[in-house]
Amino acid sequence: MNVMEWINQINGWVWGFEMMLVFLAVGLYLTVRSGFIQFARIGVIFRETLGAIRERTLGSGGEISPFQATMIAMGATIGIGNIVGVTAAILAGGPGAIFWMWIAALVGMATKFAEATLAVHFRRQFADGSVSGGPMYYIARGLGLPWLGGLFAVFAAVAAFGIGNVVQVSAIAGTLETQLHIAPAWTGLLAGLVVAVVLAGGVRRIAYFAQALVPLMILFYLILAVAVLALNAAGIWPALRSIFESAFSLQAGFGGAVGVATIEMIKAGVGRGIFSNEAGLGSAAIAHAQAQVDHPVRQGFWGVMEVFVDSIVINTFTALVVLSTGAWMAGGTPYEVLGQGFGGIVSAQALLAVALALFAFTTLISWAFYGEESATFLFGEGIRWPYRLAYVVMAFVGGLGSFTTLIKLSDTMNGLMAIPNLIALVLLGGVVAKLTRGFFSGEPWAPPK
Repeated sequence: MNVMEWINQINGWVWGFEMMLVFLAVGLYLTVRSGFIQFARIGVIFRETLGAIRERTLGSGGEISPFQATMIAMGATIGIGNIVGVTAAILAGGPGAIFWMWIAALVGMATKFAEATLAVHFRRQFADGSVSGGPMYYIARGLGLPWLGGLFAVFAAVAAFGIGNVVQVSAIAGTLETQLHIAPAWTGLLAGLVVAVVLAGGVRRIAYFAQALVPLMILFYLILAVAVLALNAAGIWPALRSIFESAFSLQAGFGGAVGVATIEMIKAGVGRGIFSNEAGLGSAAIAHAQAQVDHPVRQGFWGVMEVFVDSIVINTFTALVVLSTGAWMAGGTPYEVLGQGFGGIVSAQALLAVALALFAFTTLISWAFYGEESATFLFGEGIRWPYRLAYVVMAFVGGLGSFTTLIKLSDTMNGLMAIPNLIALVLLGGVVAKLTRGFFSGEPWAPPK
């Protein structure tokens, strides 16, 4: 068995149907341990997040505001998966895949709540006031298993070069070349320069970048989607109906036994949903750990909101565009289907290209931070600048080649990140429950020694 066959075999397992069920099971477990936080406390969550954006800091720990930390996280989670990935899920599993994407999002809210809460609770604060946190820290400090935390860090540091870097730059370069006739070499050069400038300023510059760009790109895409839906308003209700009918008719697939079709529908919906919002993978917790909050649960609320915006809002708008226009029935690649779906408005192709480029670029920046923090956990502060330099170089050349092996390897590493993270979430579920009860009962929070 050669290297590529070995990678494909592992990749098929970590993104297989059984692992999708594990993600759902852990999400259900954390839903219960958190007291059904995403349902029972939804009003509190909205008030503490969208209703408190102007409250820049709420505590002495951390370097950036809760909103900025969340924008870094959303910069990574809101990417091409919200557009291309959702379309691919429909093509693979039928409209019913979107129902399972919603289910994954609902339980994923509890998962992301736990990740953000634990990231703040177990983060490490340094003498200069800076902090580091994420799954590697709540695994090492919460479970007393530094080797398992180190394993997560290895997976994340490697994955960042592929799914966070090369995949994103390639997507930007391909889109801009097709729609705007910009040579990939120029795209790679610009991407590398901007990444270098942003990363040189550390987490605070990354936070300012994300705070400025992420909300604008979300608004831009939603306006574009609403414009398409306004022209196809008659198809919205049939599109919604098709999602539920397909999900419950057990005939979502395009041939074969009903059981096989159902498995493909669930795998497509849950898998693409997880790839989109990253609940369970642990990556976003690295950003949430940076927030200045007086209690970990406050940042946990932002974790819930992150999944809500990513999977309930943006993914649903994408699905409605693809379904209401009937574009998915024509078949083709996800990019071709998207082009047909958005083709009803003037300059839609160019505008969609801009949206894809923005989504991919924010992912490029946020994953640079994730990879750098993971490498620092493994090798100390001295690795920061070498890692940044390597990341910038890959951004330069990312649009010029396919890098198939690296992309496959990083996709596998991305999936493997979930294993140590999910283990930690289950074993630390009691800590999440205790912190949640303490917050709502007014108990002061003290970080562990």
